Amino acid sequence: MSYAQAAATYQRNAILTASPEKLVKLLYEGAIRNLEKSRLGLGDVKTSRSPEVGQALGRAIGIVGELRASLDHAAGGEIARNLDRIYEFSLDQMSQANLTRTPVGVDNSLKVLRTLKEGWDGIIPN
Repeated sequence: MSYAQAAATYQRNAILTASPEKLVKLLYEGAIRNLEKSRLGLGDVKTSRSPEVGQALGRAIGIVGELRASLDHAAGGEIARNLDRIYEFSLDQMSQANLTRTPVGVDNSLKVLRTLKEGWDGIIPN
């Protein structure tokens, strides 16, 4: 088994055995990682229209969309409603960044998602 295969197996097992709270943290980390990658590409005219930037943005949009879809409005009440609005804002900002191929919307989404992740980090230790 190669190192890459071993790493992929470890990562898959970490996800499959993670608590729901840990999964949320992993999703935030994935969205942030992809937003940072897209921001780098959007900041350079040579790469702003590259497929890699679009793919990174697409992955971040997909992750935040899943976070939004998984909200339990019945149990979550006002917190779920507030998170829904935050996710909607973030998705809108990422979509604008994708359309304009500028990093402004990505920066706005990063601020929001980093703040949310910090909150989860305070609740759920690594």
